[in-house]
Amino acid sequence: MASTTSQELTVDASISDFLIRQGAEREFRKVCELVRASFPALIGLEVMLQEDPDEDGRAQAVVCAKLPEVYPDDQLQASMRRYHERLIAELPLSYCPLFALVIAFVSE
Repeated sequence: MASTTSQELTVDASISDFLIRQGAEREFRKVCELVRASFPALIGLEVMLQEDPDEDGRAQAVVCAKLPEVYPDDQLQASMRRYHERLIAELPLSYCPLFALVIAFVSE
């Protein structure tokens, strides 16, 4: 599993290659934009390429949104709802399986 972390998100070659193969560079930028817009307390982003253990050749870009360790549940739920509502409205549904969002709570 390859990963990178940065406020200005840069991705390593495995993620770039995956996005190019899938023709999903623009959609990836949109996903990252939606995460940034939906989680105002965002500390950082990390992206990892996760291979599907059950199906050869299948993978997805897992975007990890890093949030403060103390983050109210109601804000988290509202942010997740906002992200998913915008995701399905703004990203072609055929690209959605290529991406996953996970949340990590980190101390500042």
